[in-house]
Amino acid sequence: HTGTPDIAAHTRQADLLIVASGQPHLITPQMVSEGVDIVDVGINRVPDSSPKGYHLEGDVATDEMMGHVHAITPVPGGVGPMTVAMLVNNTVLAAEISTGAASSE
Repeated sequence: HTGTPDIAAHTRQADLLIVASGQPHLITPQMVSEGVDIVDVGINRVPDSSPKGYHLEGDVATDEMMGHVHAITPVPGGVGPMTVAMLVNNTVLAAEISTGAASSE
């Protein structure tokens, strides 16, 4: 949480860090242990001079993390597709349950 006092003291203890702060580049290499796995759930519009006027970035300073972390999800394109896949899966499951067509598995 962005309001957590000394957030780095907590993030440095993690083997797996899931970040969803809504603040671009909140998490930097100095805030994590070497070899950590990071799931960056955040997606932020960062203003720039492109025709769109912005680009998308996560809550983790991904470029700075390379060589420091074991694995990190990209933004965009990381957890978003999985979120959509699970939403579709759960929608189908709910429809099957509501019509009595759900399998017994």
